[in-house]
Amino acid sequence: MHLTVKVLNGEECTVSASPSSMVTDIKEQVSALLGVPASGQRLTFKGKSMLDSKKLSEYDIVDGVRIMLTVKKTDNKDSAVITASPVWQKMLLFLKRHFKEKDADLVLKEFIKNFDNGLSSLSLDDIERLATSQLQTQIT
Repeated sequence: MHLTVKVLNGEECTVSASPSSMVTDIKEQVSALLGVPASGQRLTFKGKSMLDSKKLSEYDIVDGVRIMLTVKKTDNKDSAVITASPVWQKMLLFLKRHFKEKDADLVLKEFIKNFDNGLSSLSLDDIERLATSQLQTQIT
């Protein structure tokens, strides 16, 4: 069956599913089509929130219905950094090829935290030595 998932901003997509599909399956398809992380999605049908652990048949969903998508707002500093930085976006895409989306997000957040800690522990002299060694390798 085909379902339409509509975002409040007017954007929508069509996903394929069966009555035995889980809500998480729909979220993964929406994530791939609209770029909204599954963890940031809230799906509703007939005004009721859909639980990830339930099958579509438990909500009496049939072919052609419309499901509403609300994107959860996050106050997480790391999320803002990830979306703002092309480097972190590329890293996240790489991680998603090897991990589930939720796990990839956690790995990236931990990586960013370790990266920030490493940078904050560098002194100005350390940075100067690093820059000088990189410039010397560029010249040779």
